[in-house]
Amino acid sequence: MSAWKRGREYVAAVLAGAFGVFWFIQGHGDRALNPREVDWLMVGDWSTHLVGWLFFRNEPLLQFPLGAVPGLAHPLGTTVGFTDSTPLVALLLRPFAAVLPFPFQYVGPWLALCFFLQGFVGTRLTALFTSHRVAQLLGGMLFALAPVLMWRLGHESLCAHWLVLGLLWVNLRDWPDAPAARRAVAVTFLLVGLSATIHPYLSAMALALGAAALLRLRLVDRVLSWRGLGLGLGGLVVLLSGLFWVLGYLGTSTPAGIEGFGDVSSDLLTLINPMDWSRLLPTLGTARGQYEGFGYLGAGVLLLLVLGGGSALVLRLMRRSEGTALSWKRAVPLAVCCLLLGVYALSARVTLAGRPVLDLSGLYQPVMRLVEPFRSSGRFIWPLHYALLTGGLALVLGAWRRRPWVGIGLLALAVGVQVFDLGRAVAQERFQSQAWNSLNPAAWKRMKGDYRHLVLFPPQLHDGNGRGCPYPGPGAPFSPMFAYQAAALGMTFNSAYLARVDPALARAYCTALQQEAGRGEFQPDTVYVVHPSYLTPFLRHPEAVVCGELDGHAVCVSSQKESVFRRLLEARRIQAPPLASP
Repeated sequence: MSAWKRGREYVAAVLAGAFGVFWFIQGHGDRALNPREVDWLMVGDWSTHLVGWLFFRNEPLLQFPLGAVPGLAHPLGTTVGFTDSTPLVALLLRPFAAVLPFPFQYVGPWLALCFFLQGFVGTRLTALFTSHRVAQLLGGMLFALAPVLMWRLGHESLCAHWLVLGLLWVNLRDWPDAPAARRAVAVTFLLVGLSATIHPYLSAMALALGAAALLRLRLVDRVLSWRGLGLGLGGLVVLLSGLFWVLGYLGTSTPAGIEGFGDVSSDLLTLINPMDWSRLLPTLGTARGQYEGFGYLGAGVLLLLVLGGGSALVLRLMRRSEGTALSWKRAVPLAVCCLLLGVYALSARVTLAGRPVLDLSGLYQPVMRLVEPFRSSGRFIWPLHYALLTGGLALVLGAWRRRPWVGIGLLALAVGVQVFDLGRAVAQERFQSQAWNSLNPAAWKRMKGDYRHLVLFPPQLHDGNGRGCPYPGPGAPFSPMFAYQAAALGMTFNSAYLARVDPALARAYCTALQQEAGRGEFQPDTVYVVHPSYLTPFLRHPEAVVCGELDGHAVCVSSQKESVFRRLLEARRIQAPPLASP
């Protein structure tokens, strides 16, 4: 095949990818594309993702683990995986950190890339059922319109749904002989390996889908030997374990598990529950935390499933069934895998419209240590979501294979209904600039050169369950604001909101820090930003520490070191309140 003809095969995929970017921009994604603009990121989880990268770019190029960020959550340290900073992109950009401007963010461009790849890979998946370019384009558009993708915009590393689509493609494509099976195994390893560098939840899904693909090659197609199956399954586990170790997810004292399995799940009605994202269908009940298990297919895809199933049934009853472009046996391992992942998405407390209907705690209790790292079980609804969308495409295109324009018309109708249905969702305000930085950079810049560490006292160092140092409560400094300042000056920072933290080490550090302050021991290379409720130990030792007010915050440094920054604080010195008369 000539390069020109091969290139023409991908025209529809590129157009669907472009539509995906267009859909992202319709959701106000254009505000996120400027890599120098970070104001919109300094809110919620995004701030942790950005801060993780800003510190990682300051770390040595060659270190182990590769994703280590010892300067953040110092002295414990963390990794770009535990800050959810998309390790793949962080590692690719790290060699260019010296020439990249500060600040520099890749969250917005990564999201745009994910929407492009969603449409691109979705088109190639649709091409398994039809050779018609227009039908392939419409199928790719439906994948780009998937509500579960836009729902995850607040967690960019979890937007790599194209990995799931790629593994669906491997599961459903024809691999007729042993050489083709080897290519399928290679693609499976590539996609599973990529998932490990993006997010562990995607890795778990990819491992299951990859295992389904290998089982199909052995049990259905019989083009893979039993030895090849065993080596393949074992190799996938070794690959993931090795990459997790290299990136720093494994091999440290940080526990992989976290409490809360069952609290962030999917509901039995999640595939038809729009959660206020539909113009056409009503919102159904959900339990608290089930936003993580959002799986709404969209009115257009639900219509596609009805039309596809109806077409196949009517044509079969009329004995005019035109067959499908895909053997149903080939899809059995994939279907079983997606259904099992869907059951896991329901967690141990199964709900219907938010009301408990079944308790499976006894089933999960023996394997709780394996389950706890993936407590947000609701996310595992995504493979089933995309499998159903793929099934709808297969039904419509298979039923009308000899009359492709009928199938194309039905796909166009589904796309139109989907766009209209999600109009409310795409119009929501996103990526808005935040007024987040109340610090005067010129004043804080005077720390540079004389101090190595910026410390919040007490630290804000905890995970999603609050494990770690006690949170100071109202009036606490805005941690990302100071983290940003520390990263800009190449200093370490002792606070962070992380996906996982070693609670024992965190508490030990916080206790030791408070004990040092109580004894009047203050490090000469450290700047302390002190919560108002915890200022007393500092004011009790005026001979050892200088405290001043800077931008509305109590800031202290050791009296042992002369510096420009110390003189700035002395000019704004905070005086201890007079002792009460006896």
